[in-house]
Amino acid sequence: MISSYVGENAEFERQLLAGELEVELIPQGTLAERCRAGGAGIPAFYVPAGVGTEVAEGKEIREFNGKPHLLEHAIIGDFAIIKAWKGDEHGNLIYRATANNFNQPMAMAGKITIAEVEQLVPAGTLDPMQIHTPGIFIQRIFEGKNYEKRIEKRTERE
Repeated sequence: MISSYVGENAEFERQLLAGELEVELIPQGTLAERCRAGGAGIPAFYVPAGVGTEVAEGKEIREFNGKPHLLEHAIIGDFAIIKAWKGDEHGNLIYRATANNFNQPMAMAGKITIAEVEQLVPAGTLDPMQIHTPGIFIQRIFEGKNYEKRIEKRTERE
């Protein structure tokens, strides 16, 4: 499993401590870039993030402009499952707010990309200048229902 943040997920913690998962933690920017690189056909690249930490263990380090960098390999997944605010029948997608941070590079990094959208509209409805991910990267699209974001850890003030 590759992750940049696992939150306070009790099941993940149980599986990790039981040795049921092998986990590679990656800085968020590096993860996004690894996905973007995979979608762009770039096999590997160097980044300064993670040098001198556990992230660097077993990775090639090279110096550029007097600063050490880690070799990171692109990520290409068999499947990418993403969520967008709005999409059309051809798979053209528009994200809202921070959803663009990971969904766009993930859409490019999947051999088969499945997009769930809050609103599915007819082809030709979306303004071409507003599209974040063109439909060429999307193989399946559907409109989701009954969205609910559960709070993993509730914090309240008195």
